[in-house]
Amino acid sequence: MASNTNDGVLQQRNKPVGKPRGMRRDRDCRSCKLRNVKCDLNRPSCGECVAAGVPCGGYPQRVIWVGASSSVKEASSPTSAPSSTSVRSTRLARSQSAISRSSDSGQTPPDRGASDSWSPPDRPASSPGDDAAPISWSEADQNSFIKPLATLCQQIISLDGDALRSNHYLSVEALRLISRLRDFVQARIDGHPARADMWESEDLARYRLDALMSLKDALKATNPFAFIGIAAFAFFEVCDSGFGDWQRHLYGAKSLLDYHCKSRAELDNLSRSVTGLSEMVVRLVWFDTCGSIIRGTTDLIFENWHRELLTDNFFRTVGCAAETFELFTKVASGEVASSPTNSAFLAIKQLLGLGQGTSDWDRSADAYRCAAVIAVLTRAGSEPMTLSTQSTISVAVDRACQIIAATPSSSQFYIHMAVPAYLAGMNATSKKQCDIVRSYWHNCSHAGVRRYPDGLARCEDRWKMKGLA
Repeated sequence: MASNTNDGVLQQRNKPVGKPRGMRRDRDCRSCKLRNVKCDLNRPSCGECVAAGVPCGGYPQRVIWVGASSSVKEASSPTSAPSSTSVRSTRLARSQSAISRSSDSGQTPPDRGASDSWSPPDRPASSPGDDAAPISWSEADQNSFIKPLATLCQQIISLDGDALRSNHYLSVEALRLISRLRDFVQARIDGHPARADMWESEDLARYRLDALMSLKDALKATNPFAFIGIAAFAFFEVCDSGFGDWQRHLYGAKSLLDYHCKSRAELDNLSRSVTGLSEMVVRLVWFDTCGSIIRGTTDLIFENWHRELLTDNFFRTVGCAAETFELFTKVASGEVASSPTNSAFLAIKQLLGLGQGTSDWDRSADAYRCAAVIAVLTRAGSEPMTLSTQSTISVAVDRACQIIAATPSSSQFYIHMAVPAYLAGMNATSKKQCDIVRSYWHNCSHAGVRRYPDGLARCEDRWKMKGLA
């Protein structure tokens, strides 16, 4: 009898560690919810997912936020805990930094379960957000877009079972992509290379590869959530690669978008299922137009109806006036080159609009107006340029340099002034102007990571040719 009892105890100990099974389905792992099968709640990976050979999607988390000590500024951030005088409950998973803060305050961090079961070990988690609050894509920070993107990814992977089942685009492949993309984005926000001569650390390279592999799987399935991955890598390409040579990811994004929607109405409909899609299309359209201006080409990728998505709210974010962007579009589409006289009039109109305000946004808008003048006259001017054209370009360059020099690097618009800085630098005629542009490129960074390194390199090459370096 004792032997039988011991055997029974051993059998119980060898059983998977799980939770009591009831009628509730809200605790099931995400993959079981998607596949509509009964989950055994085993951790770190449930038995159903292991048997089926699919990644276990992790378990929904219940997180307690304490916001009494939060500042007003933190409350306005898309990645900060919401401030309140009472304890609020959400279903969003916490980042390791948030867990650390809650541990310091005496709270017990929630069990992560298998939320990273498809991720490499020691993968950083993302910043928290509030699934009830809309994402502020125009948040005033130096690195706008990337922080809201991290928050968006966190919101998606934190959806409850009903929300997952109601969105047929949120497949296992899509959730895997969003999870790995979230980790990669958060690593870019938080991480730094191990050595000064390294572009990225080994861990960051691993996160990048994981996200790319998941993006490849999502693209094979033509899942529209792959657009989020393309937008993220396009953003990093803009920041890190050849300045203005951003077409690779833009072509991929346009192809995926064309597969699902060819009109504004179809895009609006798809945006109801793919959160943040319209905002990301807007960013890529902006990169498309600015890249063409920088390259001096007329090879726009996106169409006119895509550019109509850019709203006043977006232009307030990047510090550019809507009418200036319209002129950029005329330049990038070749319309300016076909009508030199009218183009000169448009350039003069931009110059007349300078100095109408003293805020940081007004200065940034003026810098873009100067950039538009330079872009128009260098495209529409005859060869060789007339003295009048050269003089007007010189005035625009000098004014752009003055504005850049007067704008503190702490300004929310500073990092967005790369296009005016580049055009001013490439058309500089004095060492003082070169020094101002050079200083901009050195100060154009976020969290200690230099942005647009190729912009400075190209300007330096041009200055050497002119004898200014």
